[in-house]
Amino acid sequence: MSKQPDAVKHSDLLNQVVLERRSMQEFGQLEVLWTYPQMHRVLGFICRSGWLGSKKTAFNLDQLDAIGANGILVNSKPVDTDAEKVRQIESLVGWEVWTDNGERTGKIIDYLFDLETGEIEHYLFTSNSLGGIAGSIYMLPFNYILSFGNRRVLVPAGAARSFALYREGIQEKFSKVTELLKEEKIHLTQDVRSLFGQAKERAKLVAEQAREKARTVVEQVDGLIDDIDLDDASQPPVSTSRNEPAPWDDWDIDAPKPSVQEPLKKPVKPPQPKPSKDLWDDDDAWL
Repeated sequence: MSKQPDAVKHSDLLNQVVLERRSMQEFGQLEVLWTYPQMHRVLGFICRSGWLGSKKTAFNLDQLDAIGANGILVNSKPVDTDAEKVRQIESLVGWEVWTDNGERTGKIIDYLFDLETGEIEHYLFTSNSLGGIAGSIYMLPFNYILSFGNRRVLVPAGAARSFALYREGIQEKFSKVTELLKEEKIHLTQDVRSLFGQAKERAKLVAEQAREKARTVVEQVDGLIDDIDLDDASQPPVSTSRNEPAPWDDWDIDAPKPSVQEPLKKPVKPPQPKPSKDLWDDDDAWL
Protein backbone atom coordinates (compact mmCIF):
# COMPACT_ATOMS: atom_id res chain seq x y z
CA MET A 1 0.00 0.00 0.00
CA SER A 2 1.31 3.46 -0.89
CA LYS A 3 2.19 6.03 1.76
CA GLN A 4 -0.98 7.20 3.45
CA PRO A 5 -1.75 9.27 6.53
CA ASP A 6 -1.41 7.35 9.78
CA ALA A 7 -4.93 8.08 11.00
CA VAL A 8 -8.06 8.30 8.87
CA LYS A 9 -11.51 9.51 9.86
CA HIS A 10 -14.29 7.02 9.31
CA SER A 11 -16.65 9.59 7.72
CA ASP A 12 -14.02 10.59 5.13
CA LEU A 13 -14.26 7.14 3.52
CA LEU A 14 -18.04 6.84 3.29
CA ASN A 15 -19.55 7.02 -0.22
CA GLN A 16 -16.11 7.00 -1.87
CA VAL A 17 -15.86 5.21 -5.23
CA VAL A 18 -13.89 1.92 -5.03
CA LEU A 19 -11.73 1.01 -8.03
CA GLU A 20 -9.34 -1.87 -8.72
CA ARG A 21 -5.89 -0.51 -9.43
CA ARG A 22 -4.93 -2.98 -12.16
CA SER A 23 -8.11 -2.99 -14.29
CA MET A 24 -9.66 0.28 -12.99
CA GLN A 25 -12.91 -1.63 -12.61
CA GLU A 26 -15.47 0.09 -10.41
CA PHE A 27 -16.95 -2.00 -7.58
CA GLY A 28 -19.38 0.60 -6.27
CA GLN A 29 -19.30 3.00 -3.33
CA LEU A 30 -18.07 2.38 0.18
CA GLU A 31 -21.12 1.95 2.38
CA VAL A 32 -19.82 0.96 5.79
CA LEU A 33 -16.63 0.06 7.56
CA TRP A 34 -16.54 -3.44 8.98
CA THR A 35 -15.43 -3.15 12.60
CA TYR A 36 -14.97 -5.35 15.66
CA PRO A 37 -16.04 -3.13 18.62
CA GLN A 38 -14.76 -5.54 21.31
CA MET A 39 -11.22 -4.97 19.99
CA HIS A 40 -11.88 -1.39 18.77
CA ARG A 41 -10.51 -2.34 15.38
CA VAL A 42 -11.47 -1.86 11.70
CA LEU A 43 -11.31 -5.15 9.76
CA GLY A 44 -12.45 -4.03 6.32
CA PHE A 45 -15.26 -2.28 4.42
CA ILE A 46 -18.37 -3.04 2.38
CA CYS A 47 -19.28 -1.63 -1.04
CA ARG A 48 -22.73 -1.29 -2.54
CA SER A 49 -23.54 -1.41 -6.24
CA GLY A 50 -26.34 -2.36 -8.63
CA TRP A 51 -29.96 -1.25 -8.53
CA LEU A 52 -30.51 0.79 -5.33
CA GLY A 53 -27.27 -0.63 -3.94
CA SER A 54 -28.66 -4.13 -3.67
CA LYS A 55 -25.35 -5.84 -4.44
CA LYS A 56 -22.84 -5.97 -1.58
CA THR A 57 -19.14 -6.77 -1.83
CA ALA A 58 -16.61 -6.95 1.01
CA PHE A 59 -12.91 -6.05 1.22
CA ASN A 60 -10.41 -6.75 3.95
CA LEU A 61 -8.43 -3.81 5.22
CA ASP A 62 -5.18 -5.16 3.76
CA GLN A 63 -6.75 -5.02 0.28
CA LEU A 64 -6.92 -1.23 0.51
CA ASP A 65 -4.08 0.23 -1.57
CA ALA A 66 -4.64 4.01 -1.60
CA ILE A 67 -7.11 6.64 -0.44
CA GLY A 68 -7.46 9.73 -2.58
CA ALA A 69 -9.64 12.80 -2.67
CA ASN A 70 -12.03 11.23 -5.20
CA GLY A 71 -11.83 7.50 -4.57
CA ILE A 72 -10.26 4.40 -3.06
CA LEU A 73 -7.95 2.00 -4.89
CA VAL A 74 -7.85 -1.70 -3.98
CA ASN A 75 -5.31 -4.30 -5.09
CA SER A 76 -7.55 -7.39 -5.49
CA LYS A 77 -11.07 -8.55 -6.17
CA PRO A 78 -13.78 -8.31 -3.49
CA VAL A 79 -15.69 -11.12 -1.80
CA ASP A 80 -19.45 -11.28 -2.23
CA THR A 81 -21.61 -10.88 0.88
CA ASP A 82 -25.28 -10.18 1.56
CA ALA A 83 -27.27 -7.38 3.14
CA GLU A 84 -28.12 -9.43 6.22
CA LYS A 85 -24.47 -9.80 7.18
CA VAL A 86 -23.93 -6.07 6.56
CA ARG A 87 -26.77 -5.24 8.96
CA GLN A 88 -25.13 -7.37 11.63
CA ILE A 89 -21.92 -5.37 11.51
CA GLU A 90 -21.62 -3.43 14.76
CA SER A 91 -20.23 0.06 15.14
CA LEU A 92 -20.27 2.44 18.09
CA VAL A 93 -21.12 5.38 15.83
CA GLY A 94 -24.42 6.87 16.95
CA TRP A 95 -24.21 5.44 20.47
CA GLU A 96 -24.74 7.62 23.55
CA VAL A 97 -21.88 8.39 25.94
CA TRP A 98 -22.68 8.07 29.65
CA THR A 99 -20.51 8.61 32.71
CA ASP A 100 -20.27 6.13 35.55
CA ASN A 101 -22.10 8.56 37.86
CA GLY A 102 -25.20 8.31 35.66
CA GLU A 103 -24.92 11.42 33.48
CA ARG A 104 -25.44 11.48 29.73
CA THR A 105 -22.52 13.46 28.35
CA GLY A 106 -22.81 13.14 24.57
CA LYS A 107 -23.02 10.95 21.49
CA ILE A 108 -20.37 9.23 19.34
CA ILE A 109 -20.48 10.60 15.77
CA ASP A 110 -17.19 9.37 14.23
CA TYR A 111 -13.80 7.80 14.94
CA LEU A 112 -10.16 7.90 13.88
CA PHE A 113 -8.33 4.67 13.03
CA ASP A 114 -4.89 3.56 11.87
CA LEU A 115 -4.79 2.41 8.24
CA GLU A 116 -1.98 -0.08 8.85
CA THR A 117 -3.36 -1.86 11.88
CA GLY A 118 -7.01 -0.86 11.75
CA GLU A 119 -6.87 0.11 15.43
CA ILE A 120 -9.41 2.76 16.45
CA GLU A 121 -7.39 5.40 18.29
CA HIS A 122 -10.13 7.84 19.28
CA TYR A 123 -13.87 7.96 19.10
CA LEU A 124 -15.25 11.41 18.36
CA PHE A 125 -18.26 12.56 20.33
CA THR A 126 -20.19 15.76 20.77
CA SER A 127 -21.76 17.00 23.96
CA ASN A 128 -24.15 19.35 22.12
CA SER A 129 -27.68 18.39 21.12
CA LEU A 130 -27.05 19.94 17.71
CA GLY A 131 -24.50 17.20 16.93
CA GLY A 132 -21.20 17.49 15.11
CA ILE A 133 -22.42 20.15 12.72
CA ALA A 134 -22.75 22.95 15.29
CA GLY A 135 -21.44 21.49 18.57
CA SER A 136 -17.91 21.02 19.76
CA ILE A 137 -16.34 17.60 19.08
CA TYR A 138 -14.19 15.84 21.69
CA MET A 139 -11.80 12.90 21.45
CA LEU A 140 -12.59 9.78 23.49
CA PRO A 141 -9.64 7.34 23.69
CA PHE A 142 -10.82 3.76 23.23
CA ASN A 143 -9.14 2.62 26.48
CA TYR A 144 -11.43 4.97 28.48
CA ILE A 145 -14.49 2.95 27.50
CA LEU A 146 -15.47 0.89 30.55
CA SER A 147 -18.28 -1.00 28.87
CA PHE A 148 -20.83 -0.70 26.08
CA GLY A 149 -24.16 -2.20 25.07
CA ASN A 150 -27.72 -1.29 24.13
CA ARG A 151 -26.34 1.59 22.09
CA ARG A 152 -24.67 3.19 25.13
CA VAL A 153 -21.03 3.61 26.09
CA LEU A 154 -19.85 4.04 29.68
CA VAL A 155 -16.83 6.24 30.53
CA PRO A 156 -15.30 7.53 33.82
CA ALA A 157 -16.92 10.74 35.06
CA GLY A 158 -13.60 12.35 35.98
CA ALA A 159 -12.06 11.64 32.59
CA ALA A 160 -15.08 12.95 30.69
CA ARG A 161 -14.27 16.50 31.78
CA SER A 162 -10.69 16.26 30.50
CA PHE A 163 -11.17 14.83 26.99
CA ALA A 164 -9.21 16.73 24.35
CA LEU A 165 -11.06 19.05 21.98
CA TYR A 166 -11.06 17.88 18.38
CA ARG A 167 -13.02 20.76 16.83
CA GLU A 168 -14.79 23.79 18.23
CA GLY A 169 -18.49 24.16 17.63
CA ILE A 170 -20.40 27.19 16.46
CA GLN A 171 -21.60 28.04 19.96
CA GLU A 172 -18.09 27.95 21.39
CA LYS A 173 -16.80 30.08 18.53
CA PHE A 174 -19.69 32.49 19.03
CA SER A 175 -18.87 32.67 22.75
CA LYS A 176 -15.24 33.44 21.94
CA VAL A 177 -16.29 36.12 19.46
CA THR A 178 -18.60 37.59 22.10
CA GLU A 179 -15.81 37.66 24.66
CA LEU A 180 -13.47 39.19 22.12
CA LEU A 181 -16.01 41.89 21.32
CA LYS A 182 -16.43 42.60 25.02
CA GLU A 183 -12.68 42.99 25.42
CA GLU A 184 -12.50 45.22 22.36
CA LYS A 185 -15.36 47.30 23.75
CA ILE A 186 -13.51 47.72 27.05
CA HIS A 187 -10.31 48.72 25.25
CA LEU A 188 -12.21 51.10 22.98
CA THR A 189 -13.94 52.69 25.97
CA GLN A 190 -10.60 53.13 27.70
CA ASP A 191 -9.10 54.67 24.56
CA VAL A 192 -12.04 57.05 24.16
CA ARG A 193 -11.80 58.10 27.79
CA SER A 194 -8.07 58.62 27.42
CA LEU A 195 -8.58 60.72 24.31
CA PHE A 196 -11.33 62.69 26.03
CA GLY A 197 -9.06 63.30 29.01
CA GLN A 198 -6.26 64.43 26.72
CA ALA A 199 -8.65 66.71 24.82
CA LYS A 200 -9.92 68.13 28.11
CA GLU A 201 -6.38 68.84 29.32
CA ARG A 202 -5.57 70.36 25.94
CA ALA A 203 -8.65 72.56 26.15
CA LYS A 204 -7.63 73.72 29.62
CA LEU A 205 -4.14 74.54 28.36
CA VAL A 206 -5.51 76.47 25.38
CA ALA A 207 -7.94 78.38 27.61
CA GLU A 208 -5.14 79.24 30.04
CA GLN A 209 -2.94 80.43 27.17
CA ALA A 210 -5.84 82.55 25.85
CA ARG A 211 -6.38 84.11 29.28
CA GLU A 212 -2.68 84.82 29.62
CA LYS A 213 -2.60 86.43 26.18
CA ALA A 214 -5.67 88.51 27.05
CA ARG A 215 -4.00 89.74 30.25
CA THR A 216 -0.90 90.68 28.26
CA VAL A 217 -2.98 92.64 25.73
CA VAL A 218 -4.86 94.46 28.53
CA GLU A 219 -1.58 95.40 30.19
CA GLN A 220 -0.24 96.72 26.87
CA VAL A 221 -3.40 98.78 26.33
CA ASP A 222 -3.23 100.18 29.87
CA GLY A 223 0.39 101.18 29.26
CA LEU A 224 -0.54 103.01 26.05
CA ILE A 225 -3.34 104.86 27.85
CA ASP A 226 -0.94 105.93 30.62
CA ASP A 227 1.52 107.22 28.00
CA ILE A 228 -1.22 109.25 26.32
CA ASP A 229 -2.25 110.87 29.64
CA LEU A 230 1.36 111.85 30.40
CA ASP A 231 1.77 113.48 26.98
CA ASP A 232 -1.38 115.54 27.46
CA ALA A 233 -0.29 116.65 30.94
CA SER A 234 3.05 118.03 29.62
CA GLN A 235 1.35 120.59 27.33
CA PRO A 236 0.36 124.03 28.87
CA PRO A 237 -3.36 124.39 29.41
CA VAL A 238 -5.39 126.96 27.46
CA SER A 239 -5.78 130.14 29.55
CA THR A 240 -9.26 131.37 30.27
CA SER A 241 -8.23 134.38 32.46
CA ARG A 242 -10.26 137.61 32.21
CA ASN A 243 -7.03 139.62 31.76
CA GLU A 244 -6.53 138.20 28.34
CA PRO A 245 -8.76 139.54 25.62
CA ALA A 246 -11.26 137.26 24.17
CA PRO A 247 -11.28 136.80 20.44
CA TRP A 248 -14.44 138.82 20.14
CA ASP A 249 -12.99 141.82 21.98
CA ASP A 250 -11.62 143.22 18.70
CA TRP A 251 -15.09 143.97 17.51
CA ASP A 252 -16.20 147.71 17.40
CA ILE A 253 -19.00 148.12 19.84
CA ASP A 254 -19.99 151.49 18.41
CA ALA A 255 -20.36 150.23 14.90
CA PRO A 256 -23.93 150.26 13.78
CA LYS A 257 -25.52 146.95 14.02
CA PRO A 258 -27.23 145.67 11.03
CA SER A 259 -30.91 146.49 11.14
CA VAL A 260 -33.55 143.97 10.54
CA GLN A 261 -35.67 145.16 7.60
CA GLU A 262 -39.32 144.94 8.29
CA PRO A 263 -41.37 143.14 5.68
CA LEU A 264 -43.17 145.45 3.20
CA LYS A 265 -46.80 145.87 3.86
CA LYS A 266 -49.24 145.51 0.96
CA PRO A 267 -50.82 149.00 0.15
CA VAL A 268 -54.43 149.23 1.06
CA LYS A 269 -56.68 150.23 -1.82
CA PRO A 270 -59.20 152.94 -0.88
CA PRO A 271 -62.81 151.83 -1.04
CA GLN A 272 -64.80 152.80 -4.12
CA PRO A 273 -68.20 154.43 -3.69
CA LYS A 274 -70.98 152.08 -4.53
CA PRO A 275 -73.23 153.39 -7.32
CA SER A 276 -76.56 154.45 -6.22
CA LYS A 277 -79.33 152.14 -7.02
CA ASP A 278 -81.47 154.99 -8.13
CA LEU A 279 -79.13 155.82 -10.95
CA TRP A 280 -79.48 152.41 -12.39
CA ASP A 281 -83.13 152.16 -11.86
CA ASP A 282 -84.07 155.55 -13.28
CA ASP A 283 -84.07 155.13 -16.97
CA ASP A 284 -84.69 158.82 -17.53
CA ALA A 285 -81.49 159.81 -15.85
CA TRP A 286 -79.43 158.41 -18.63
CA LEU A 287 -81.39 160.35 -21.10
